[in-house]
Amino acid sequence: MRHDKTNIVSVVIFIIAIFSCSPIHKDISAEVVKGELGAKLNDYLTRLVAFGFSGALLVVREGETLINKGYGMAVDSEGIPNTAETVFSTGSITKQFTAAAIMKLEMQGKLNTFDLINKYLPDVPDDKASITLHNLLTHTSGVIGGSGQDFVEAPRDKTVKKILQAPLQFKPGERFSYSNCGYSLLAAIVEIVSGQSYEEFLNENLFQPAGMQFTGYRIPDWNKKTVAHWYAKGKDNLTPLVKPYPQWNLLGNGGILSTTEDMHRWHLALCGENVLSDEAKKKLYTPFLNDYAYGWDVMETRHGRVIKHDGGSSLGIAAEFRRYTDADVVFVLFSNRDGIDMLFSQGLVEKVDDMIFGGRFPLPPVVQEMVPEELERFTGTYNCDSGSQIDISLKKGELILTPKGQEAINLVFFPDGSESVQPASVTERTNRVFAALQKKDFQYLKEFFGAEDRAEDIVSQLKDGIDQLEGVIGEIQSITTLGTIPGKDEKSYTTIVVLKGEKNMMSLRVLWLSETSFDIEPMSSADFQSLTLKPVSDREFAGYDIGLARTTRIRFTMNDEGAVTELIVSKKDRDIHLELQER
Repeated sequence: MRHDKTNIVSVVIFIIAIFSCSPIHKDISAEVVKGELGAKLNDYLTRLVAFGFSGALLVVREGETLINKGYGMAVDSEGIPNTAETVFSTGSITKQFTAAAIMKLEMQGKLNTFDLINKYLPDVPDDKASITLHNLLTHTSGVIGGSGQDFVEAPRDKTVKKILQAPLQFKPGERFSYSNCGYSLLAAIVEIVSGQSYEEFLNENLFQPAGMQFTGYRIPDWNKKTVAHWYAKGKDNLTPLVKPYPQWNLLGNGGILSTTEDMHRWHLALCGENVLSDEAKKKLYTPFLNDYAYGWDVMETRHGRVIKHDGGSSLGIAAEFRRYTDADVVFVLFSNRDGIDMLFSQGLVEKVDDMIFGGRFPLPPVVQEMVPEELERFTGTYNCDSGSQIDISLKKGELILTPKGQEAINLVFFPDGSESVQPASVTERTNRVFAALQKKDFQYLKEFFGAEDRAEDIVSQLKDGIDQLEGVIGEIQSITTLGTIPGKDEKSYTTIVVLKGEKNMMSLRVLWLSETSFDIEPMSSADFQSLTLKPVSDREFAGYDIGLARTTRIRFTMNDEGAVTELIVSKKDRDIHLELQER
């Protein structure tokens, strides 16, 4: 659930965005690590591989490629590494290709972004007759968010009909609500207006003029490149090339494959007029609601204007494309492991961003190898004085630390001083909100969000959300909060909630941004608080929090016979000793 904010920006300010790209850019070689910044980024990501990162990074500053390199494995089973030429999924970055296709058709005089969709789509119901292409492009149409699973065969016309027949979430133009279905409708309109398939139109009018040979769904010769497999929760989800096609729950809104090099070529194409005119780009980059333009987030930062989009999936997909037009910095970050499901990409993206602009933060520790037989002796349950526990288990050759109970969570995840009150108060706040949702006590929620400018809209979104949730799991029977851990920064928190319904159970991640502002995301499991431990010596291990750039250090005490007797958590001002429970 995404909370809204309105930002009306004059079109005039985008003259800078259009002309601020450096006029001369060197071609990107297969693999580059250059200069002090390139070396720092390479050191960071190389260390991060031990803690789960797998993907590729490209950074170009003022026309100079500072880094373009792959990390980790593209295909575990075959030992194939990621490189600067590996193909990744762009996820929802696909949306800006769809938006560019619409602008191209407008340039050709075949449509206008303020046309009503019933001009192109048949049998549009009366409640959706006022939807324009502009509404679809800016996520203000009110159509449903999703129409089904991504990788199932779904014909175009059947999917369009399904979207149009679904209830409208709100009156078109009334507010912002991110919708994959809106972009599926746009892709269908691209086909209907152009007389070509969606991918053929993009390939002929966008990708080929930009020199992008390895971007698309099926047209590129993928045999010439390695397409990275997707990994999540230890499972190999393969690639989209082995899945049914066409997938109209996905086409137009996500799933396009590409490389870091091709994404840079796309940036260069948008700096000129070979693909889109200056007038088209003014419209493309003008945000409407929620800082969202046509397929792009556009906002002002301390580094000037950034035009960006991300993408991800719990299948093991994460992607980020950022273009700092004032600072003339472009970076592309892809990952093929765990995706947004573990907030991995979000923390990593911000750390890469910080490093590019001179920020400093603690790097992951350098780790050493240790065979599973040596790791086995550290496994077991370690008891806190209060009754909370820390479990250490061995899974796929790695030690996994799992705290049970808030005190154990505090020991592992919170810095000194922050764990005394905040986690408990955040958990209690979560309990109150979800109890009200279960009872559908929307009056209480209106009072709770009273400090927010858009309290009524927020409650309306929550009401829609709980109705959709109960459609999946049935009437909610019980709510359990497992605990609270730090969020993406030291001012935010994450509470995990498990809902048991008549039909199913569901785990939710509640991201508290302030006392009255939060996002809710579904999780594939409730194992949110597990931490992978890596050996830094024969008795000391470390876990690394990517978002907070914080290392948790654990060491073990052994007796004269070499048997482990206790676990020690190192805090800033003290060590906490936990005795090993008898096996």
